[in-house]
Amino acid sequence: MLFLLCAIFLGSLFSIVFKLCQQHGINTEQVILFNYVTAFVVSIAPIVWSVVSDPGVSAADCVLEPKMFLLAAVEGILFMLGFVVMNRSTWRSGVALTPSSARASLILPVILSWALLSQPAPRWIPVILVLAAMLMIMLPAQSIKHPAAVQTGISDETRRMKTILALGCVFLVYGISDFTLKVVQNAAELACDGDPVMVDNHMSSLMTIIFLMASLASLAVCFYTESFKKSKVCLKNIQGGVVLGLVNTGCTFCMLKALGKMSTGLFYPLYNIGIVIVASLVGVFFFKEKLKWTQIAGILVAVVAIALFF
Repeated sequence: MLFLLCAIFLGSLFSIVFKLCQQHGINTEQVILFNYVTAFVVSIAPIVWSVVSDPGVSAADCVLEPKMFLLAAVEGILFMLGFVVMNRSTWRSGVALTPSSARASLILPVILSWALLSQPAPRWIPVILVLAAMLMIMLPAQSIKHPAAVQTGISDETRRMKTILALGCVFLVYGISDFTLKVVQNAAELACDGDPVMVDNHMSSLMTIIFLMASLASLAVCFYTESFKKSKVCLKNIQGGVVLGLVNTGCTFCMLKALGKMSTGLFYPLYNIGIVIVASLVGVFFFKEKLKWTQIAGILVAVVAIALFF
């Protein structure tokens, strides 16, 4: 339960950090890059320390099988895409709606884990309620009315459709990413035959590969968008990345540990309901975001649906 609570707290900080970066003129593409570089350094440090300081541990103990390496690499790319779409959606839709879309995506890992990983069958009524909540949240969505979100020459209807698309991308990417994380965790346990020491070693190696691949993908995005030309690397961009990287590493670690002790159908509902509530309260009370009554009702329906999962 402790790992679950820590994952909820840290997961709630993602969109909040992006919002603060946007408000202070920090280049979020560079923040995403430095976030994953930080996460990679933090995750590989214990491995290096164990190999150097413990004679009973060798580098071979931390080497992953090709299948697990590939899974971790794919998850790393999904991690990067998740932050990219969350950053974009936070810019368009705010702190309250973006995490609601990300967390409503729990239906994807729950259903896919049931169908493909022999996890317990989901309850279908909550699944339907979550889909209804998504429509209530997304269909009335409009761009946040702050200067950075106003695009001259683009109609309100076009901005609204782009906002809906951004929320939809968050829903899809986070759902697939959460399922892949469960696949990674499950593969690690099977490969180690349940040995807790070996599982921990493999988890550390998996996190290292995930964050390394995410770092390389983020670097590619920065070059593609010419981020380094638009904004020089400066201390505030690095600081934002370090903060987000520490949060990201802690959240991923806690999620992997919790998934090893709880079923998918129990962990993701509890994890997501916590983040939806925290992010919604922060968006409304601290960032003064205004929601339509249909969106408020959608968030409430999502909370009820998530609660019904267990």
